[in-house]
Amino acid sequence: MKEYGDFVSEADRMVIASLREFVTDEILPYRQHLDTDTERAHTHRVLNGLAAMGMHKRGLPESLGGIRTGAVSFVVGYEEIARGDCGIALTLSVPAWVFGAAVRSRNERVLEDLCRPFCGDSFREACLAMTEPEGGCNVECAEYRGKAIHTRARLEGDHWVINGAKQFPSGAGVSDVYLIACTTDPDLEEEGIALIYVPADTLGLSFSKPEDKMGMRFTDVNASVFLDDVRVPKEYRASMEPGKDAESLKNLLAWGRLSSAAFATGVAQAVLDIALEFTGQRHYGGKQVRQHTLQAAMLADMIIGVESARFYYLTAASMFDNRKVYGHHYSDEQIARATGAKIYAAETALKVCNMAMELTGSYGYMRNYHIEKYLRDVKIIQLWEGGAQLGRIDVARGRYQMVPYV
Repeated sequence: MKEYGDFVSEADRMVIASLREFVTDEILPYRQHLDTDTERAHTHRVLNGLAAMGMHKRGLPESLGGIRTGAVSFVVGYEEIARGDCGIALTLSVPAWVFGAAVRSRNERVLEDLCRPFCGDSFREACLAMTEPEGGCNVECAEYRGKAIHTRARLEGDHWVINGAKQFPSGAGVSDVYLIACTTDPDLEEEGIALIYVPADTLGLSFSKPEDKMGMRFTDVNASVFLDDVRVPKEYRASMEPGKDAESLKNLLAWGRLSSAAFATGVAQAVLDIALEFTGQRHYGGKQVRQHTLQAAMLADMIIGVESARFYYLTAASMFDNRKVYGHHYSDEQIARATGAKIYAAETALKVCNMAMELTGSYGYMRNYHIEKYLRDVKIIQLWEGGAQLGRIDVARGRYQMVPYV
């Protein structure tokens, strides 16, 4: 665990050691089953195994039985799980992400009605629905300030009535609770943004068939979400304070991107480990493959990439943990740091997967060497939450805020 340096505490190291043992025993031997797990039986077994370790409670309110944790402690666990399977890491992370808006707003009604069951003994799935068919990742673009959101919510008496559609969210159709990014009025821009919680059994909530995807095929279920006069209590909006939900949406983006960096780094580390083992066991010219200059140079580039991706996201996470110095997580500067870590880690992971496949040759192309699954799984991390291009805009905007243009 020396790879985490001084960023982690002794308590973190104990969690990391337990997760590393779990991944070795319960995920790596069965990784290919996850890719064909149409009934998600093995996925649920793994998630409930992690729940037995208390991992599903991290980030949820202590008052309900959750576990309070800092940003560094939060994300290093996801890197360890992603070494086994990044789809499992993603699905495990979503409930704390979803209920973060209610926690920020101290919405006791949502926490008591909807969050409390997530602090039980078994794992439950949740869904954050942002992206829409009309504008794709524009919903996640800070420049639009809520004007790109087409899903509308209107207040009728004591209930919100929601109409619209969402596309591709994780956990669609299999979750117990949905957090829907809406607008009460696009002309209000950020003050019109509303984050509203919808229980799965709410009338008018429906879903498309799950998407047939390249990677994370069954560990993360994606589908379209349709809202047809969906009616929920007005207290199920995260906050009624003007602009508070807009802050929470940015906060969710920042945390999602920071966690994504940890997922991608876990993939990159796993694939690097495979390449190091393979090139140590294979020989040509009288010595190990990795002792030849060409292959050693490739491995060096992979090692440099993995370690720098890890220190990038850990540095950003440590800044999240020091709000007095670096500001709120929803600030342009903090979003930029988390986004930069995500972009770099995802691109590093893809590069490491490609290089590992070159080092292992045709073996790397075969399913039993796992590299091809890691490659298929990690690609979506580069694409979600706005993608690499929009992400770069957010990184630039954060720098403009830090150093005003003169």
